Amino acid sequence: MKNTPLILVALGVVGFGLAACNGGTATGPRLNTGNALATPLPTNPTAPTASYIQIELLSRPAVKEALENFNDHKTTNAVEPYAGAPADPLFAEIKSTEDTIRPPKAGTDYGATLQTILYPNEIAVNLADTTDPASYLGVETGGATGGKFGGRDPNDDVIAIDLGALFGNTLSKLGVLADDGQENNCISAENVAQNPTQMKTATFPYLASPH
Repeated sequence: MKNTPLILVALGVVGFGLAACNGGTATGPRLNTGNALATPLPTNPTAPTASYIQIELLSRPAVKEALENFNDHKTTNAVEPYAGAPADPLFAEIKSTEDTIRPPKAGTDYGATLQTILYPNEIAVNLADTTDPASYLGVETGGATGGKFGGRDPNDDVIAIDLGALFGNTLSKLGVLADDGQENNCISAENVAQNPTQMKTATFPYLASPH
């Protein structure tokens, strides 16, 4: 009879092991069996309660810089890119600034058109399109820039595309809207040629070697 407690303890250990092997739901502490001391593992942490503060919004190059009042950048930086007016001043300023540079003429309104293309201020991709290549503003222009997938190809000269759309004849050449004859050739191009050695490659990560 003196050995009975030891036998019961041994059976309890065997039963616990079988339950673990069979996917049992033992409620005891999880053990770090890789450690000789078998220390209990910590439980899952509780979800954080602190909220984040957005302090910057980076998306399409040159859009905020060219079209938005500098003092409004801090407001746009802190809101969602699709917040719209009045929360995001960029929405209205895209149209108002462009209309000041090139006023609507003969039914052609570059400000209103650019507002629909450049807002929300985010780089969109159409993941359902598995045939078209990546092309900057492809989603927004319905494929006019080279494909409907959108995104941004490493070879896309996004500054040249943005400046041409804002101040040049890029949109009329792409057939997005008629030419209004109000291009400003002084600021419609960056006049910086892409270095051929920095073109994308055919192997991952598809970028030229650093220099």
